[in-house]
Amino acid sequence: MTISLKATIPGTEVRTIKSRNVNQEYRISIALPHTYHSKPRKRYPTIYLIDANWYFGMVTDITRIMPRCESEQFPETIVVGIGYPVDEPLEDAFKQTLILRDRDFTPVVDREEEKLEAKDLKVDRVRTGGAGKFLQFIKNELIPMIESEYRAGSTERILAGHSYGGLFVLYALFHQPKLFNSYVAGSPSLRFRDKVTFKYESRFAKTHKTLPVKLYLGVGELEESPESQMVSNMIQFAARLESRKYKGFSLIKQIVDNCDHCGSTAPTFQAGLQAVLA
Repeated sequence: MTISLKATIPGTEVRTIKSRNVNQEYRISIALPHTYHSKPRKRYPTIYLIDANWYFGMVTDITRIMPRCESEQFPETIVVGIGYPVDEPLEDAFKQTLILRDRDFTPVVDREEEKLEAKDLKVDRVRTGGAGKFLQFIKNELIPMIESEYRAGSTERILAGHSYGGLFVLYALFHQPKLFNSYVAGSPSLRFRDKVTFKYESRFAKTHKTLPVKLYLGVGELEESPESQMVSNMIQFAARLESRKYKGFSLIKQIVDNCDHCGSTAPTFQAGLQAVLA
């Protein structure tokens, strides 16, 4: 058997953007829906997916197959994957992606977390606290490019992420609540920096009575531990949101049976996107 080409995902494009806000080159992977070329006037809901190095193929396949069986409930979408230009060898690419996402997805500097991550990854330094700049990149550089060059609807944007990605999704929710219509946070790292996300929500609640978005919160049943408290933190956070009674707010929460942290990625992405798009 001769191997001549790498496997690819049909109907996708890859763009590279050098961000002014972050001083980082990002690889943007765009998946177009089946009818994109046959319906030239149609505009599509758009999913902005972080951690595209890991999840772009998964989410593209989920969003392409769902409309075939649930055409009345689940619309066709454009998927915009935000990732990094790192590929092979896979072990090195995985480590580089971890280092870059630590910087981009975390809202504040956490020196203890940096030391632990650096030790675990066997590197000299890991940085945290870049979520503000990363969000500005998405708002001021990425979204304008996507909506000017593709038929991506500006009235239905979804932001989706898992773990630190889920942490970033919630950071975006309380710092740019009008940028997206829906937010999908799988296994969000709510413990980060003394539960700083709870503080953002409290600050937001003091000046806002409305929050017209859909939010999905999902976590795996097996993710609870004395260190992470992933399940109990999510339950506590969801209860707080429900107690606010924000006008226009819709919350869908889920604990996925028999899933640990890594095992919860696929089921929370699928359930989350179905919940906010159906």
